[in-house]
Amino acid sequence: MPPTRQAVVLAAIAAALLCLAALPGSLTWRRWRQHARAESFDDLIETTARRHGLAPALVKAVVWKESRFQIFCVGRANEIGLMQITEGAVKDWSDARGIAPPSRCLCFDPGLNLEIGTWYLARAMRTWKDYRSADVLALAEYNAGGSRARAWAPANPQQELAVSQVSFSSTRHYIVEIKSKWHDFEQARQSLQ
Repeated sequence: MPPTRQAVVLAAIAAALLCLAALPGSLTWRRWRQHARAESFDDLIETTARRHGLAPALVKAVVWKESRFQIFCVGRANEIGLMQITEGAVKDWSDARGIAPPSRCLCFDPGLNLEIGTWYLARAMRTWKDYRSADVLALAEYNAGGSRARAWAPANPQQELAVSQVSFSSTRHYIVEIKSKWHDFEQARQSLQ
């Protein structure tokens, strides 16, 4: 008796799952799921980043580092969502718009979270735009705050700020990881064009 169509489909699915399980560690099921989750935000990241004058690959790299694309991520210091926004960032954003701050619950919404986080990052980039190391200083501000970024900023804006000059090892690591992932995402984006 020939196999039923359902049996053939189930056998194909089982074979595909076995193949996935046999893949090297870099292509494990968890990594594949993370990649699929990351891709699901591409259009929203692209639109939001462009609206704020930032490279979509940069915003995607920040989301990757901050939350690994997990919408309901909550950080140790109570940062929330995709971009791990803080109460202070939400207040600054709402003050700049002359509106009441959205509730904490609403801030988990991917669109709103990306809007606030990207606005905050774009503001940091504008703050440091005249500095040779604008991206390093903006990422330092996003991670450690404006006062710390100002303390690390060179007196001469044309002087390079080496990441090694950032005194917090966690912020140094943060900047290096985001810049590397930014490059990776940009390369992947260009290969698709």
